[in-house]
Amino acid sequence: MTDSTAPAHATIGLVDGSVESTSRRIHVVLADDAVVQLDDLVAISTELPDQRRVVHYGIVTELFSRLEGAELPSDTARVAERILPAQHVRRAEVTLLRTHPELFVAPDAGAEVVRATGDHRALALFEDQMTERLPVGLDLTGQPVHADMKFIDGRAGGHVSISGISGVATKTSYALFLLYQLLETDAGVDLLGGLNDRNSTRALVFNTKGEDLLHLDRRNARWGDHPEAADQWARLGVAEPRPFSSVRLYAPRADSRAGSVVANVRTRGTTEVNAYGWTPEQFVRQQLLQFCFTAEDDRSTQVGMVEQQVRIQLLRRLRRLADDTSGAIVIADAPHADAGYNPDRLADREPDEAQPFQGEVVRSFDDLIDVLEHVAATDDEHTLREWFGGTTPGTRGAFLRRLVKLRRRIGSLVSCGVDPVSLETARLHVVDISRLHDDAQRFVVGALLESIWTAKEGTGRKPLRFVVLDELNKYAPATGFSPLKELLVDIAERGRSLGVLLIGAQQALSAVAPALPRNASLKAAGRLDASESEAYRFMTPALRERATRFMPGTMVVAQPVVPEPIPIRFPWPPYATNPDEAAADSDAAVVAERIVGAVRAFAGQDVDL
Repeated sequence: MTDSTAPAHATIGLVDGSVESTSRRIHVVLADDAVVQLDDLVAISTELPDQRRVVHYGIVTELFSRLEGAELPSDTARVAERILPAQHVRRAEVTLLRTHPELFVAPDAGAEVVRATGDHRALALFEDQMTERLPVGLDLTGQPVHADMKFIDGRAGGHVSISGISGVATKTSYALFLLYQLLETDAGVDLLGGLNDRNSTRALVFNTKGEDLLHLDRRNARWGDHPEAADQWARLGVAEPRPFSSVRLYAPRADSRAGSVVANVRTRGTTEVNAYGWTPEQFVRQQLLQFCFTAEDDRSTQVGMVEQQVRIQLLRRLRRLADDTSGAIVIADAPHADAGYNPDRLADREPDEAQPFQGEVVRSFDDLIDVLEHVAATDDEHTLREWFGGTTPGTRGAFLRRLVKLRRRIGSLVSCGVDPVSLETARLHVVDISRLHDDAQRFVVGALLESIWTAKEGTGRKPLRFVVLDELNKYAPATGFSPLKELLVDIAERGRSLGVLLIGAQQALSAVAPALPRNASLKAAGRLDASESEAYRFMTPALRERATRFMPGTMVVAQPVVPEPIPIRFPWPPYATNPDEAAADSDAAVVAERIVGAVRAFAGQDVDL
C-alpha cells in the first residue's frame, strides 16, 4: 500500500496537547464513546508544513482515567455528588511503531486518532515488508499476527527463544504451535518452498515432562471444551485442524534381563514407540564419550583432557567383532600402524574386523568401563601415557569414577542390538528423555544434536532441521563450559546458515548462555517471574510488568522487523499435548490420519483422504 492517507473510520480521540508529543510516544485524549484496550493499533494523519502528509502508526501500551478538576482524593466524592465541578478524562499512552512514509517527525497536537484496520493495520505491523508471512498468533482483537519467514528459516535470521514460568507460560505448547503452522498447514507448505521441501523438512522434539508429547498424533479429547478454537484456527488459515500427521515416537530402551529391546513407555503401546540407543561401535565412532562429561566440574579439571585422550585411543584401536551384526566391537591391544591422532579422520574410517582374542570385546557400556579400568590398572607407563596422557593417578581415578557413576544412568542406552534415532521416517520426531537422569538427558541431547550438526555440515541450508528443546538452561547454562554447551552455542551462531534452527525454551532467560537468546530472531515470552523481568530488555518496562500477570495462552512476540513486541494469543490445539487429552485409538478418523501420515512420509507426497 502506498497511500498514506489515514483510514476513514470514526475518531477514537485526539493527540493530547497538554503534554509534549515525540516521534516515539504520544498520549491520546479518548472520545467519550470510544472503547479502547491495550494493544489496539491506531493511526494518526499529520500534514507537514510543506504540504506532505504522513501517517503515524502506534500501539496502545497504557490507559489512564482521571477527574480533571479534582485535586485531593476526597474531591472524588464531591464530584460524584455533583458538589464540585470536574470533567472525566480518559487517556491512552501510544508507542509509535512506524511513520509512513518514513519521516521522523512527531504527530501534531490535537490531530485525530483512529483505529488502524485493513491495509493500515498491515502497515502498522510492517506486513508490507514481509514477502513471506508465517502466522504466529492472534492479537487481542482476534486478528492474525505474522512473522517474516526469512527470520525463521535462516535466510535473514533464525532460531526462536521462548521464556516464561513453568506450567503457566505454555512454552512447549507455543513451540508446537509454530511447528504445526510450518509442517501441517497449506501456508507452511508454501513457506517451506513447496511440497517436496516440506516433506524433507524434519523437526526433532525432546519430551522432557512425563510422556506428554508422545500423543501428538492423536486427537485432543478436550477439543469440544473449547468451541472458540475452531474459529481461531480459521482466522489463522487452518480450516480443519487435525493432529500432527507424520510423527515417529522414541523412548529409551527399557531395562531387561532377557536382553530384549523394548521402549520404556506407559501411556502408549510398546509397538507404537521405538526404543532408541547406540551400539558400542556408534558410541565410539560418533565420539559420544564427550557427552558423558557435560557437568561444569568435569571440564574445570584435567578430567576433560583425559576424556579427549581416551576418546582418540578408542578410535585408534576400534575394530568390528568378526561375524557379528549387533554393533559389538573389539578394542584391539594395539592401534593400527598408520592410525593418526585426528579424531574426525579416525571416526570416518571404516573399522577392520577382529577376532575376540585380538583385544577386549565390548558389547555394552559396562564392558567399555571394564576396558578402561583394566587399562588404568596397568603398571606400563607407556600404555598409561598413551591412554591418559601425563595425568596423575588421582585424575585418572576421577575420570573412572565419573564413568562408573554413569553406569546405571546411561548404561541401557549403549548396548548391542539397539537402533539410533533416525530422522528419515517422518516429519516430526519426538524423543522421550523424561525418565532419564539429568546426566543421561544431557548425553542424549548432545548425541542427537551432534548427529544432526555433523550431517548438515557441508550440505547447505536445505532441507531444514528444527529442534525443540525445553529447559535450555540445563544444557547451555549461563556460566561454565561443556561440549554440549559449546555445541548449542555453535548452533545458535552458525546454525541458520546450515539450516539447523533451534526453538529453545527456558524458565529464566538470565540462566541461559547469552549467545542463544541473542541469536534468536523470534523471541516469545509468556508469564514472567517478577524477579526475572529485568532480563527481558526487548520488552518495555510496562509490558514486562504486565507479563507477570499473563494467563496461559498469552505471549509477547518480538521480531526484527517490528520495533515493538506484540502481545498475542494462540488457539487450543487439535492434537493431544499430554496423555489425559489423548483421544482413544478406536476413533476411525485418528487411525486414518495416522495411516495417511505414514504414507505421506514414505512417499514424499500428499495423499488425499
